[in-house]
Amino acid sequence: MEITRRTTLGWLGALAVGAVATGCRGADAADLDSSEPGGLTLDDWAADRGDKYLVAHRGIGDVFPEHSMESYQAAYDAGARAMEVSVGLTSDNVLVCLHDQSVDRTTNLAGKLSGISYADLQKGWIDVARLGPYWQSTKARVPLFEDVLKRFGGRAILCVEAKDDRAHAPMMAMIAKHRLETSVMLKAYYRSKRITEAKSQGLGVFAYYTTPAEMTAESVQTVASLLSPRTDAIVVPNSGPGGYLAPSLVEEAVATGMTIWPYPLHRRSDLTHYNAVGMTGAVTSNIAYLLGKTEVGVADQWSRGLAVAGELTRDPYDDRFALQWGPGGSVRLAASKAQHFLTLGNLGPITAPAYTIEFEASYDVLPEDPAANLTLAFGHTDDRYYEHRLGVSNGYHAILQRDGELGLYEHRVGKGSGTLLGSEVTAEPVRGRWMKFRLEVTPTKLAWSRLDKPARITVNDTAFRGGYLHLGRGSLDGTLSLRGLKVTRG
Repeated sequence: MEITRRTTLGWLGALAVGAVATGCRGADAADLDSSEPGGLTLDDWAADRGDKYLVAHRGIGDVFPEHSMESYQAAYDAGARAMEVSVGLTSDNVLVCLHDQSVDRTTNLAGKLSGISYADLQKGWIDVARLGPYWQSTKARVPLFEDVLKRFGGRAILCVEAKDDRAHAPMMAMIAKHRLETSVMLKAYYRSKRITEAKSQGLGVFAYYTTPAEMTAESVQTVASLLSPRTDAIVVPNSGPGGYLAPSLVEEAVATGMTIWPYPLHRRSDLTHYNAVGMTGAVTSNIAYLLGKTEVGVADQWSRGLAVAGELTRDPYDDRFALQWGPGGSVRLAASKAQHFLTLGNLGPITAPAYTIEFEASYDVLPEDPAANLTLAFGHTDDRYYEHRLGVSNGYHAILQRDGELGLYEHRVGKGSGTLLGSEVTAEPVRGRWMKFRLEVTPTKLAWSRLDKPARITVNDTAFRGGYLHLGRGSLDGTLSLRGLKVTRG
């Protein structure tokens, strides 16, 4: 990668003039060379990363406050050797790491970042409600971009993007100050003029699309013509649960011969899918979980009040499906006009030939439909999203309907309806009253029981075993609370 001396001097000039946006506002020309160069370059990483690798999105944005030092550090500790970093500029020209040009969505403050001084920004903290109340007490701060460079520069490839165009020149100047030009990729929207500018300066490029609709064959070819497969990537959207990027768009992107990364991936099954269609790398907001570096748990951690790697809602970035934390180690599923399930990747995959699952559930608001149900789905070979009638996985589902019918079903890929294996009638759920359930799996039998109002279904069936679990509300209304979830193996 060749970066010209003229380009570097230009970036340093942008930093030196008026000591703009240094994040260390007393800096002057005398201390511009104070940083030691990092060891890892983009060329090194491209040569060594192999054919299956991950780039961290917002650090570990599924479970840590996004773009916080804590989130970046967790991603690095999990094995990330490339991370995307968003950069903004305060009213007093300090470079910080923040995704939005407003602070409203991700902090407890309000207003545009460009209207807030760095000192005032530090009086607040990153506040993303879906991550849980734990982070409201911990109070992770918006970090200085320079501090991120000092900690991770030359140790991980940083895919940097100025979210405010005013921040671009000082951002690049800061990178030049720390002599990290060969250790970054410039992240840019696929139509940005910054792409050709970056290539003329010898930089790697992370060119991204935000929606599948933008990915015309012509636009993909145009972007690919500007880039190198060795040092650059075209980054394409994973269009969501049950609806991966269309095969035609995948084929067009892969056929360019460019490095293609889907983003943001949350599930192990997402990674398996895209690897199978020729995408060797990916951008993920759950890197520790996708790399298999999280421990397989034996119980929920809801009493801790924080999101856990592998415990996945329909879309972990969508606040409509966020957990609500209640008292006594409980959580609430309250999405409106949609089924609401948790994939319990934190407890799987289960490999034991025999296991027992227990949990408690209570309706804060009962669903209207007598056939509406709470559901435990199990026996799935992967962690793709489950809800009733999707028909994307083989397995079982154990339910309690609002009318009190306990049921055990088998479901198969391609079939919206399940096959009833057994049922029993028990008492109807009562609003605000906790119910207790147990599922027992052996190599030959399944037993589904309600314990607070005794009823039990036992069947001989060996079709599916082990794998991943899902727990939730298979109705479009009602509010379901859960607590006391545990898995006993053997």
